[in-house]
Amino acid sequence: MSPVRITYIGHATLLLDFGNVRVLTDPNFDDKLGFFLPRVTPPGVKMAELPHIDAIVLTHAHADHLSFASLRALPSGIPVYAPPVVARWLARDGIASARAVHPGQIIRVGNVSIYTAPARHVGARYGIDRWRGAAHMYLLDDGAVSVLFTGDTALTPDAVALAETILPRRVDVALLPIGFAPRWKEFLFRRGHLTAGDALSLFDQLNARILIPFHWGTFRHVTSGAYDAIRVLRALLEGHAKASTVKILPPGESLTVDEPVT
Repeated sequence: MSPVRITYIGHATLLLDFGNVRVLTDPNFDDKLGFFLPRVTPPGVKMAELPHIDAIVLTHAHADHLSFASLRALPSGIPVYAPPVVARWLARDGIASARAVHPGQIIRVGNVSIYTAPARHVGARYGIDRWRGAAHMYLLDDGAVSVLFTGDTALTPDAVALAETILPRRVDVALLPIGFAPRWKEFLFRRGHLTAGDALSLFDQLNARILIPFHWGTFRHVTSGAYDAIRVLRALLEGHAKASTVKILPPGESLTVDEPVT
């Protein structure tokens, strides 16, 4: 088996290269979110410089994870796997390659199996469309190296259960979001998101080999800057027992992960 190369493009967009299968997560190459939240760093890989993509996995409908403009700009025909309610929306909007995937379903793209589970996150795009709130997380595995991509989620036993689908092997790479909220907002925030501390806690629960944090260094948010969460994570890692297994990739940087030695 080939090693897996993981590239952080920005926010929740990562390129997972399994050698002969390449998967793009939550593609967003937009200059801003909505009309007023700017992108602070360009995509780590320009869209025109992407390699051939075999599949796209979408976690939910929030604008920072689901960019209609980005999906339309990518080559047509790439299967876009998403929660059923989101896939139907994409199809109605002209993205014919949208594919509905249910929690517990297994997708196979070449030699890569993609396992699906529900995330703990209300993924509705607008305040009035909570019926469109389904959110997924995905475990990608080629039999040698496995990568867990949670999208947005709070702490949930479903993440651990998803990781356990490949027992007795362990998850090699946990791609976990890190967020920041001011103290007055933190309780509500943590009902659907991970703080930096939560991400480290979930990393422990998953017993994964490597943690790569995402959801930072890309967009400004209403109550936080693009680098607030990563500053908190760096501070937490000082003297942390697992500091050496947390790999912080600035946008555009990659990590190659080899099959573990047994």
